[in-house]
Amino acid sequence: MSHTRRTRAAAVAALLALTLLLPSGPAPSVAEAPPAARAAAALTGTNVFIYHLDDLRDAFPGGIDPLQYMPKARQWMSTGRRYTQSFVNDPACCPSRASMMTGRYPHNNGVLDQQSGPQFPSQYSLACYFDRAGYATYIAGKFLTTWPKTQRPPCFDHSTVIWGGYNNVASKVDGMAGTLTGYSTTSLGVRGREYLTQAMAGTAPFLLYETPHAPHWATVTTNGTTTRRAIPETKYATAAVGQCAGVPEPDRSDKPAYVRNMNYTTAQGQTMCASQMRAIMTADDQFDATMQLLSNRGELADTLVILSSDNGFLWGEHGRWEKFTPYEPSIRTPLLVRWPGHITTGTDTTRLVTLVDILPTVLAAAGITPPAAAPRLDGESLLAPSARTTVYAEYDVDEGANPTIPSWRMIRTRTVKYVHTYNAQGGIIAREYYNLNDDPNEHTNLLGDSSTTNNPPAATLTNLASRLNAFATCVGTDCVQ
Repeated sequence: MSHTRRTRAAAVAALLALTLLLPSGPAPSVAEAPPAARAAAALTGTNVFIYHLDDLRDAFPGGIDPLQYMPKARQWMSTGRRYTQSFVNDPACCPSRASMMTGRYPHNNGVLDQQSGPQFPSQYSLACYFDRAGYATYIAGKFLTTWPKTQRPPCFDHSTVIWGGYNNVASKVDGMAGTLTGYSTTSLGVRGREYLTQAMAGTAPFLLYETPHAPHWATVTTNGTTTRRAIPETKYATAAVGQCAGVPEPDRSDKPAYVRNMNYTTAQGQTMCASQMRAIMTADDQFDATMQLLSNRGELADTLVILSSDNGFLWGEHGRWEKFTPYEPSIRTPLLVRWPGHITTGTDTTRLVTLVDILPTVLAAAGITPPAAAPRLDGESLLAPSARTTVYAEYDVDEGANPTIPSWRMIRTRTVKYVHTYNAQGGIIAREYYNLNDDPNEHTNLLGDSSTTNNPPAATLTNLASRLNAFATCVGTDCVQ
């Protein structure tokens, strides 16, 4: 928090001391911090602002860098660090967000697919850790896809929640149903700044988790023709966007059946990616306005800022759109982190980072130690040296939303990727191996092409399979390998 707010906070110190001497009453609810804890945290604490986009992929070999369409955000974050080897742990909205907020893989946090939102272990998650530490906590945007609409997101002092959409969308504000009028990315940005203004009038440090729908797709029908694309704000509806469709794969006979069975065209990919790039132009405006507010109020130097996304997206690569697959455009997302004096400025092209690293990072920055009863975290803090040499991701078949995409598990080093695809009984029905140095677009599955002479050595495959199986059940530090 700023020096001014810290000075104001000192005025409550004497009252706090008296409060701490009072007899203790019943234990506070898991979802609510006791007033004494809030007052204690008011004396210290780093603010946290997480801007979490929906389905924004990262730069990819042979393609564009989507962040070129967010120049203001790039400028603000240029004094921070961009991690170009950043991955999700499950390329599906609900499990990915749950992993980020819990610092745990889906197989540990219980949110395995889009239908599993009600299983979210909220008491051991981002907002509840910060709430119990005395932070003012706010969410503006999407929480979890299938979190019960009758329940507020736990541990947020104030919440403006949407479930998707771009214009005049259904929302709940502190549990009250209504409509978020206007273009949702803009309206959520305004609401987020209202929350920050409220927080900065108080003494506690804040956590703002802002999660717009952009650039997720929507179904659009025009003159009887239905397309799937993002919906830009009116002022950006015809903004210039260059060629951005994915590099097509000429032969998919080496891929699992679910990949061979879709034929998404380059033209469709261009429509999708152009609309998504136009949609993030408004996100750029809103991120800029929020950063400007923090700067004007003297809070930016004391605020850890994270710009991230829950999934990547395919724009025609491998004949597919959407995410849900183990391929690079699906699992790689932008990650930019800014915290003056703590995060080294520049671009990190070597550190392997995943979304389960976000929670350990913000907890370390805030000086928050999870309670002894809390489950172990599967990630590592970006504020410390990395021990990771391998990225792990998993996907469980979603019978409710995507029954045609089977379960798979993947490990990826800096040079190779190895994937198992499973049938409903858990048997392996396909194996994939890619040499990412020679084949960054993953066009040649060395275990599925017509040649056996290019297969990796049997010992290598045995080792990879063993490591993949170990990751699939790992817990805590065993997940950082």
